[in-house]
Amino acid sequence: MAVISNAGAARRPGLWGTGSTIWIWALLALAVAGFWPSYVRRFGEADAVTHLHAGLMLSWFAMLFVQPWLVRTRRMALHRTVGKFSYVLVPMIVLTCVWLSRLRMGAATPQSLGFQSFILYLALSASTILLISWALAIAYRHDTALHARYMVGTAFTLIDPALARLLATTMPSLGPKIPLISFGLLFLILGVLIWRDRGRHGQRAFVVLAVLFAIEFGLMQVLPRSAAWLDFARWWGGLA
Repeated sequence: MAVISNAGAARRPGLWGTGSTIWIWALLALAVAGFWPSYVRRFGEADAVTHLHAGLMLSWFAMLFVQPWLVRTRRMALHRTVGKFSYVLVPMIVLTCVWLSRLRMGAATPQSLGFQSFILYLALSASTILLISWALAIAYRHDTALHARYMVGTAFTLIDPALARLLATTMPSLGPKIPLISFGLLFLILGVLIWRDRGRHGQRAFVVLAVLFAIEFGLMQVLPRSAAWLDFARWWGGLA
C-alpha cells in the first residue's frame, strides 16, 4: 500500500481505508474457518510450498491491518515504507499459488483430473484478480478513494476459496451449488458497496471489481469443462 496524498480524507474512518479493519477481520475469520480442515488442522502434513503460501497470505493480511492504522495515526513515512514490501509480497503470493496449482495437478489421478482442473481454473483466475486489484491500487496510490477500495478488494479474492471449502466440509450435500453460494455472497457484498458509494468517486473501484469477478464466474461455467482446458491442465501438471 503506497502513499496516499489526501491525508485529511484518508484519516476519516469508513467501511474501507482507515476503517477497513472490520472487513479484514471478517475475511480472516472466514479464511481460518474455511482452511481449518485442509490446512490448519493438518498443519504438520502440509508441504513447504503450502506453508510458504499461507505465510505470505498472513503477511498480506497483516499489511491490510497495519496500513490503515498507520494512516489514521499519521505515520505516513512508515506507511510508505511498509507499502514498498507489497511489491515483493504480492508477486510472491501469486507465484506460490501458481506453483501449488502445478503441484496439485501433478498429483492428480485420472479419476480426480476433472475436479483438479476445475480447482486449477479457480486458483489461476483468483490469482489474476488479486494481481489486477493490487496493480490498480498501486496505479491509483495518489487517489485515496480508489487506492483504499482496490486494496480492500484484494482480500475479496479469498471469499470464494474459503467459503467454498467451509461449505464443502460442513454441508457436502450442496455439491455443485457451492460456487453459486460463495460467488453469490461476493456479488451481494459488492452490490451493497456499489450502492453505498452511489454518486461518489470511489464507486468505480467496486464496479471494476464486480466486473472482474463476473468474468471469472462466467468463464467458470464453460472453460474448466472444455477439452482445451483439460489439455492445458494435463500439460500444466506434466501429465501429458
